Amino acid sequence: MSEERKAAERLLLRLLGIAAAFAVVRWVLPEIWDKLSPFIIAVPVAAALQPVIRFLQKRIRLKRSPASLIPVLLLLFLFLGLIIWLLIFVIEQTPKLVAHSGDMITESINMIRQAFNNLLTRIGEATDPGVENWIRSVVTSGLETVSKWGSGVAEYVGGFALSLAAATPYSIIYISFLTIGLYFISKNYDEIRSYLPGGKRRRQDSRTTQLTNSTLKSLFGYLRVQGTFGLIVWIVSWIYLTIFGFPYAGITALFCGVMELVPMIGSGVPYIIMSIIQFLLGNAAAGVQLLFLTLGLQLLRRVLEPKLMSDSIGITPLQSLIGMFVGMRFGGILGLIGGPVLMSVLVGAFKGELFVPTARDFHLISVWFKNRLK
Repeated sequence: MSEERKAAERLLLRLLGIAAAFAVVRWVLPEIWDKLSPFIIAVPVAAALQPVIRFLQKRIRLKRSPASLIPVLLLLFLFLGLIIWLLIFVIEQTPKLVAHSGDMITESINMIRQAFNNLLTRIGEATDPGVENWIRSVVTSGLETVSKWGSGVAEYVGGFALSLAAATPYSIIYISFLTIGLYFISKNYDEIRSYLPGGKRRRQDSRTTQLTNSTLKSLFGYLRVQGTFGLIVWIVSWIYLTIFGFPYAGITALFCGVMELVPMIGSGVPYIIMSIIQFLLGNAAAGVQLLFLTLGLQLLRRVLEPKLMSDSIGITPLQSLIGMFVGMRFGGILGLIGGPVLMSVLVGAFKGELFVPTARDFHLISVWFKNRLK
């Protein structure tokens, strides 16, 4: 059998493998996650608890079982405390959001409209009145669309809160299975770890193992960094906006904390827009306060980011930007957030030379076609 035919067969097998992988991701993995998610979540959590378990075994002289049980219970109490606090926050804020959603949206729209009117008045002094009227009509139409969208979002949030409350019994059962599974996985982690990528029962020199390790490192590093900054922005913003008496401080802080999860956009964009609106309305003090908040959050990120990020993601800002845009085109907002993660996987594949055999086979076949056409 010629080398060209072998290369063609290898390429065909790789294409079939890609199709099978797509089918697994599209249909099989969602079912696995639905049926086994508590135990899947427990594996990385158990890995994170191993230093604490080893400390209790070596320094406190505890056996493996109690050394595994203690951090699991502490983590459970911490998690339940956080959930209770979050539920109290939701219970307090959701009725206000539902009851005052119309007023909140109307106030926001009126504020934006007044800011644009002030801006258009200044523009009208320097341009033709027809231009001012055209801009005014476009802005009015846009604000009406935003108003309808805001009402829909408020209704969705209210419905989501009710669904969350209705799911509480299932959540308790889910957490129970997660806790018990976490204990057993933590107790037998060394044995389980040996079968995972990088474990002693896996080939350490294979490209697949190296790619998996790089991908997992990038994925968890990215999620950890983005989640940390989102939480920081939420808490700091909530405290800051409350101190200076901004209306709807909790909801605004939560929205900007979520926006911080979106790479290259973050909380700076909404805060700068809010600041500009305040300046156009003549509220210079509020505008300056929002600018100081934005500046403080950005400085905090610039100070902490190198330490937290380190080499956890392993992609350049340009690669992250490309991943964001491609992800947005395919998956909207979720794609915008997940695009850099997929880009880190792709970069890891290139660094692990996963595509080198495929490229070699393509080159071999292209040379064969070129020689045939001579």
